[in-house]
Amino acid sequence: MNLEADSTSFLGQRPLAAATSLATRDAAPVKGNLIGFKLRSSLRTKLLMAFLLIEVLLVSVGVIGLLSLREADQRANQIVALQHKIEAYRQMQHDTLRQLYGVSTALEFPDEPTLAIALRQINQFGYDLDRVSFVAKDEVALLNRVREEYARFIAVVSHIVDLIRNGRTADAKRSERAELGPLADTLERLTNQLVNRAEADMVAGIDTSRQTYAKSQILVAAVALASLVLTLVLGHAIYRSVINPVDIIHHGLNRLAAGDFSERIEVPNHDELGELAAHVNSTCEELQQLYRSLEEASRHKSQFLANMSHELRTPLNAILGFSELLLDGIYGEPSEKMRSAVERIQRNGRHLLGLINDVLDLSKIEAGQLRLSLADYSVEELVKGVYISVESLAAEKNLGLSVAVPPGLPPAHGDERRLAQALFNLVGNAIKFTDAGEVRIEVEPTGKSLKFSVQDTGPGIDETDQAKIFQEFQQLDNSITKAKGGAGLGLAIVKRIVEMHGGRIWIDSRLGHGATFSFLVPARLEQQAIQT
Repeated sequence: MNLEADSTSFLGQRPLAAATSLATRDAAPVKGNLIGFKLRSSLRTKLLMAFLLIEVLLVSVGVIGLLSLREADQRANQIVALQHKIEAYRQMQHDTLRQLYGVSTALEFPDEPTLAIALRQINQFGYDLDRVSFVAKDEVALLNRVREEYARFIAVVSHIVDLIRNGRTADAKRSERAELGPLADTLERLTNQLVNRAEADMVAGIDTSRQTYAKSQILVAAVALASLVLTLVLGHAIYRSVINPVDIIHHGLNRLAAGDFSERIEVPNHDELGELAAHVNSTCEELQQLYRSLEEASRHKSQFLANMSHELRTPLNAILGFSELLLDGIYGEPSEKMRSAVERIQRNGRHLLGLINDVLDLSKIEAGQLRLSLADYSVEELVKGVYISVESLAAEKNLGLSVAVPPGLPPAHGDERRLAQALFNLVGNAIKFTDAGEVRIEVEPTGKSLKFSVQDTGPGIDETDQAKIFQEFQQLDNSITKAKGGAGLGLAIVKRIVEMHGGRIWIDSRLGHGATFSFLVPARLEQQAIQT
């Protein structure tokens, strides 16, 4: 019966790893109609709507800004036009005064050059009137009166100039006082009306611009506030519709990856995320059922191995017992040839018994049936017992065996027998794989913990192989390991015992430079650690 091969087939896989592999292998595509929704809005539609709202918001802000700028530009153009009006009206007033001054000068100095200047000024006033007509098209009635009065003004000035040229200066002066002065007053009054109206319009335009600017500020502030509120609402909607469901699914997948199949993902979305959550829940249910089946199979396997180990140990103990009696000469003194054969039987029987015990211990640990017997123990006595047990093994290979335990260590609390088993396995491995040099056992108190170390001068372990040596039935695939033998359970049992004490184990080694195995356990363990 190949016990190691059968054990490997049962123990070589952990339930969670097997569940994951089986789920990956057997998972079938979930049909699209697994979850039916009457009202369904896809995630893509939601995101498109959100981006569309953002785009509409940006366009609205731009349009409002352009409208405000256009209105402000119109108000500015109106004010500029009013300024041009006022300039034209002022220029017309100025030219009217110049003409009156020219006529007065012609009366004082009635020569031909002075009269020519007065006539040119009258012609210049016509250009001013045309300019005013161009910039003040909305003042048609008032400009018509200005034209009428100006026509009379030109006629009177022309008459006065003719009188002066004919030498009738006295008549010219009388005409100036009687007709030209009142006409000039009338023109000045009309131009003042134009200027006053333009200035009033400009003041009103400035006030309107200020009001428009204030309204634009309020409008922009309102749009900004509305944009902020809409952004917050939209962000909250996106969070509830996208981010929060993704976060819930993420945490659910983390629980699923950690082996927790008890909780379900609750996502109220009627979109792809809701379907994804439903698929995850369905997969979780399948994995939970599969995991329960594997746990049940693992329990049956562990119970089978425990029963089988017990059944194998009973005849094996009998074989070892009778071989011991044969060597002791109870049935007569054996010959040298017989003694050699019996010693070989006894040696291989003890090796087989060790393997059976290892399988039994590992099956108990996996089934959760192994309980630590916590009590006070002496660290020095624990190490001393291991030293005595392996001293002969080291002597057979001519290896040095040393112990370093600080004196006066207070009593520790834990399972002395299991810790001694772990330390014995480490020291036994070190002696097995060391052909020359020494093996050293050290204990070092570190705070509230104890650090046990086993150092050897063996071949060492490559860094790429260090991660797998603590797994069940794992051995390094090289000639040295094959020659030394073993089932690959010793380090796995050590790791489980250390973890049951709430500790950890590690290795420091380089290929060709030996190895140091260390484990750290609490000095005072009050409760057995829960195994996952």
